Amino acid sequence: MKSCYFIIPLFILPILTCHSQIELSKKGQEYYYSNPIITGMNPDPSICRVGEDYYLVTSTFGFYPGLPIYHSRDLVHWKLIGYGIDRPSQLNLNESEGDKINLYAATIRYNKGVFYIINTNTGRRHEDRNFVITATNPAGPWSEAHYIEGAPRIDPSLFFDDDGKVYYTGNDTAANPVFEKQRNIWMQEIDINTWKLVGNKVIVVDPGNYYKGLVLSGKENLLLDFFEGPHVYKKDGKYYLLISHGGTFWEHAVSIWNSDSIFGPYVLDNKNPIATNRDFSHNSYIHHTGHADMVETQNGEWWMVLLGTRPYGGDFTNLGRETCLVPVDWSGEWPVVNPLGPVGRIMPIHRRPNLPNHPWEEKDIRDNFDTKKLGLDWNFMQTPKEVWWHLDAPSGKLKINLRPEIIDKNVNPSFIGQRQAHKNFTAITKMEFIPKVENETAGMVITRDVSNQFQLVKTLKNGAEYLQLIRKEVVNDKIELIIAETQVSSKALYLKMEALEQLFTFSFSEDGKNWKILAKDQDGRLLSNALGIGRFTGTFIGMYATSKGKESSNSALFDWFEYSGF
Repeated sequence: MKSCYFIIPLFILPILTCHSQIELSKKGQEYYYSNPIITGMNPDPSICRVGEDYYLVTSTFGFYPGLPIYHSRDLVHWKLIGYGIDRPSQLNLNESEGDKINLYAATIRYNKGVFYIINTNTGRRHEDRNFVITATNPAGPWSEAHYIEGAPRIDPSLFFDDDGKVYYTGNDTAANPVFEKQRNIWMQEIDINTWKLVGNKVIVVDPGNYYKGLVLSGKENLLLDFFEGPHVYKKDGKYYLLISHGGTFWEHAVSIWNSDSIFGPYVLDNKNPIATNRDFSHNSYIHHTGHADMVETQNGEWWMVLLGTRPYGGDFTNLGRETCLVPVDWSGEWPVVNPLGPVGRIMPIHRRPNLPNHPWEEKDIRDNFDTKKLGLDWNFMQTPKEVWWHLDAPSGKLKINLRPEIIDKNVNPSFIGQRQAHKNFTAITKMEFIPKVENETAGMVITRDVSNQFQLVKTLKNGAEYLQLIRKEVVNDKIELIIAETQVSSKALYLKMEALEQLFTFSFSEDGKNWKILAKDQDGRLLSNALGIGRFTGTFIGMYATSKGKESSNSALFDWFEYSGF
């Protein structure tokens, strides 16, 4: 079959509307795959290959466990196998100094039997907030963090050269910036036995040097703002430096430089940027594409992973930034992204890699909480300092203790959630909870950050039990509204959230059979209006319990939680 990216045979056309997640027919999946390859909040992907196995890590910011590790054999199907950060001790957080978990873009590499992840925790106030963790098994356990002194800013990367030397690459603010958003790319040798930087720090790419020349030469499309996410590769004796830039929103892009020497001088590809969708309409299927990494397959093909978003309902990206895949032709001096066209663009459908198809066993849509540990899909907000959830009291149910912490604060509330991974979804849970005083609340929450969320919760009001739908949003000021409420009487409640793109319906049942709508057609676009660090994250949905600032001995039981989407 002739490869083609413009005219697609009818049998692989999406079976859903263009606004839903693109899915291919069974026949189509033999030849093509659809983006994103990892759905839900999975930005800033970094990838490495070990033999016929591929491993990928993404950012998690304020969610815990941190840095999910995915495994693939065909670059299309990915399975979550563990986390780089799964113990509070790894981050050595100091609450008295305001330290929080806030994990930015990581890089994963493999060398001589050891996996390395290098990452930034911007929640630390210290200069040494960049760190390395290591493992011999990518599923874990990963080591305690080795913090690196004298390594400023974000987006660290490691490069293992042929002569055994290892180099650290990152970005930094310019000492004498030519323009406001200038970020330089720097490099320095690093000793992986002591994790000390060695020799001199070298600025290898200074966008200030290009500023006037590029404008005058008509190459403004290089977009010099926010150079970040550097990765070094070596091919045919040359060093290549891949950089993302333009900011991680509509103008995001990826460019490349090369040099005969590790410290440069680096020369830019005159076709930069080599990957971007910034000139596409905001109504296009995939946008915000950037922050890339590349890998060569065992068959000699090159592929690029990078983040992208799927706007829907307008310029709204509830799902956050997801992981996409695009082919690369590196038969010449410079890599060409999506060589069959449109060149340099990331499309919803591409031809599959030349690798054996390797799907993983599909996971159940329902978690019955019948295991000793929470499944890998479940996440917390910030790092739990105590165990306030239990899977054995009673067995087969998830018990969540009510605590004073509230989900609209930058703390670790009693919230356990998973990524919203589809534009259209249904989430249901069965909860047993009797509030004893009016400050006690438990139920389901869907949240983008601490300020933008829907809460479907049971509480006590004037001595009676009520189910409430609460909408929280920050525009110019915090808004908290009770959208709807109804009195309930049973100990057990079935709670349901449904989304048809940006329209949300909230329902409940007291017997699991007869459902009542509490509120329908609620505007879900507030979940895309995140502020601050929330702009970088995606939406999570899960179970929540709180005593709203007061101590409590009460708890809520969740029998099961079910999530399905398309």
